[in-house]
Amino acid sequence: MITILSTEELSRLLGYSGANTAFRDWLVQMRITPVPGRRGVYDIALVRRRLDEAQGLVPTGTAEPVSLVAARRARLAARA
Repeated sequence: MITILSTEELSRLLGYSGANTAFRDWLVQMRITPVPGRRGVYDIALVRRRLDEAQGLVPTGTAEPVSLVAARRARLAARA
């Protein structure tokens, strides 16, 4: 199952007041792109992967998919 979010939903989830210029600049900086052919719609799995990369939890450019359990454990370990 693919979970997708609109630009407005994603901006609110990430703590922005809306889909403003700052939010769009942040998307570009994080390399988060819309679903191909669906302008303004984002795949939550890509967003999570980019956030994990930014936090150093997943090596950038890895070809191997990380299991959801392993990713969650890494996030929890990073907090401690």
